[in-house]
Amino acid sequence: MKIALIGGDRRAVLLAGMLLEDGHRLRSFAMERAELPEGVERAEHLQGALYGADAAVLPLPVERGGWLNAPYARLPCALLELQEALWPGQTVFGGLFPADFQRAAAGRYLPLVDFLRRPGFVWGNAALTAEGAAGLLLTESEGSLAGSRALVSGFGRVARLTARKLAALGARVTVAARRAESRAEAEAEGFEVTDFEGLHGAFDYVVNTVPERVLGEGFLCALPETALLLELASPPGGFDRNLAENLGLRCLAAPGLPGRSAPRAAAALMLREIRAAMKEERE
Repeated sequence: MKIALIGGDRRAVLLAGMLLEDGHRLRSFAMERAELPEGVERAEHLQGALYGADAAVLPLPVERGGWLNAPYARLPCALLELQEALWPGQTVFGGLFPADFQRAAAGRYLPLVDFLRRPGFVWGNAALTAEGAAGLLLTESEGSLAGSRALVSGFGRVARLTARKLAALGARVTVAARRAESRAEAEAEGFEVTDFEGLHGAFDYVVNTVPERVLGEGFLCALPETALLLELASPPGGFDRNLAENLGLRCLAAPGLPGRSAPRAAAALMLREIRAAMKEERE
């Protein structure tokens, strides 16, 4: 199969080698500064990368502020330019396709495979995120998780697995969630629970997974100066980072954590879903 690899981070670089091992032919674009494996043809133009390709593999997430997510590119690439350059019938892999992109793809007979809509990838990615979150707290804090008090806000996939990781490392974990059902599930797993209105107390670690401002000024002011806050959600995030830092609190922002903490494992997840989608298409 001929595959166009367009943009992406370290995961895309590692995925390139895996796709070559599977016997695919690869052309890349918007990865000029990446150390790609031998065998990947570098196209000088977007159209050259996409011409004749059976599939295109885009980043996860696909875009940042209307531009292709391409940290290795020499020049920025507008997502609209990519959208117009794709050929009808090409299978397009990526993550978090914007609504406009999805509508345009449907009108041009472009099958989209969103990694973050495939259960196998979503749960695997959540597990890698939880592992990376625990690792960041261990390496970036002067304290110890064992015996500490940790707050996890939300109780979706990432939050659930992160809470389990922290508890396994000896932390006393509290889960804050809006939905009564989520709090009941967390309590059944042995965690202390609260809603956001009743949230109080001092925590050594705070991990947010909710992409809304759920941790307010009063909560931040009550935290000890030694607390470490980790933001895993996309903007605007669960708390005001500027306020938190002005209060002397240490904050880490790590959206898309698997691409930083475990890129090879994340690339392997992407490869697995590409293989599965290709098999589904043949059947």
